[in-house]
Amino acid sequence: MMITWHGRMMVPVMHSRHRNIAAMISQHSDGEIVARLVQRLGYDTVRGSSTRGGTTAARDMLDRVNNGQVAAMICDGPRGPIYTMKPGAAFLAMQAKATVLPTTFAAARAWTLGSWDRFQIPKPFARVHLFFGDSIAPADESVSLKDFTRRLETVLRELTDQADRLAQS
Repeated sequence: MMITWHGRMMVPVMHSRHRNIAAMISQHSDGEIVARLVQRLGYDTVRGSSTRGGTTAARDMLDRVNNGQVAAMICDGPRGPIYTMKPGAAFLAMQAKATVLPTTFAAARAWTLGSWDRFQIPKPFARVHLFFGDSIAPADESVSLKDFTRRLETVLRELTDQADRLAQS
C-alpha cells in the first residue's frame, strides 16, 4: 500500500502509473476529474473518502488488495487539515495486513497553490526529489488504530521534511 499527502500526490502518481494500483478517489466533483486522469495513467479507481462513501470504498479496496493490487491512498484528503492523517489508510493496512510504503516529493522550484493542501506542481526543468520511505510492516492486533495512524503520519511528515530540505539545498 502506498500513502502520500494530498498536496504531494502529483509526482508519485506520475511515477507509479501502469503498475496494477488501485487509487481511492473522492466522490466529490473534483474527484471525478482526478479519477479520469489517473485512469488514463493506468490506475484502477475506487470512489469514496472519509466524508462520503468511505465504508463501501474501504470494502472494495480491501477486496482489491486481497486480490493482489496495490492500494494508493491520500492520507490527509479530501479536505485536510494538511499533513494530518485520517485513519482510513491505517485501517485498510491493518485489515489487509499490508505493508505500507510512504512516498512524497519536493521540487527545487514549484508552484504552490493557495488551496488547503498547498498543492505543489514542479516548474519546468526543476530538480525534483521523489522519496520512498522504508516500508512499514502491518500493525498487529496489539497496536491500536490511533497509534498506527500516528506512526504513519509521523513517518510521512519526517519523509516530507527530508525531501523539502534536500530540494532547498
